[in-house]
Amino acid sequence: MLRIDGKRIYLRDHQASDLDVYHSWLSDPVVTQFLAWRVSTLEESFIRLAEALRENNQHPRTKYYFAVVLNEGDRILGAAGFTVESRGEHGGVAELGYFLLQEYWGKGYASEATGLMIRYCFTVLGLHKVTAVCDAENRASERVMQKCGLKREGYREKHYLRDGKWRDRLEYALLYEDWNTE
Repeated sequence: MLRIDGKRIYLRDHQASDLDVYHSWLSDPVVTQFLAWRVSTLEESFIRLAEALRENNQHPRTKYYFAVVLNEGDRILGAAGFTVESRGEHGGVAELGYFLLQEYWGKGYASEATGLMIRYCFTVLGLHKVTAVCDAENRASERVMQKCGLKREGYREKHYLRDGKWRDRLEYALLYEDWNTE
C-alpha cells in the first residue's frame, strides 16, 4: 500500500474498510457541489471505491486515489488523487484533485495534501508538470492551487455540464522547474 507522509496528514491508498466514510463525502451535496458527478447510494460509492482498489494494483499505475488521513488519530478527512495523463523518458503530466469533509475545510489540509501529491509526482514519478482544475465559482479550490504554486493557464467557458447547466472551469498548472526553485 502506497503511503505519502506529511506534517499533519498522510495519504494512503484506499482500503475496502473506507467505504462508509468514503460514501459520507461522495453523497454530501455540499462537498460535491462543484464536481461534475454525484453519487447518492452506498452501492454507487462502492462501485467508485472498487475502481480505486483495482487501480492500487495496476502496473504501470496511472491513477492514484488516496484517503487523506490525520496523523493524530488516523481519522480519514477526505480524498485526494491524481491521474498520470502522459509519461515518458522526458517527464510527463498528472492532473490532481482533492475534496474533504466539510468539518476540515479552511484548515490547510487540502493544501498539504496537494503539496504531498506534487512532491510525489516530481520527485518519485519524475513528471515535469502537474495540473488541476476547478469550477470557476469554487474559490476555495482555486486558493489551494495558488497556495501550492500552481499558475492559472486557462479559463474554459461553459466547459462542463452540472445539474443541467453548463459551468465554467479554471485550469492551473505547475512545472517542475518552477516548483524546484521554491
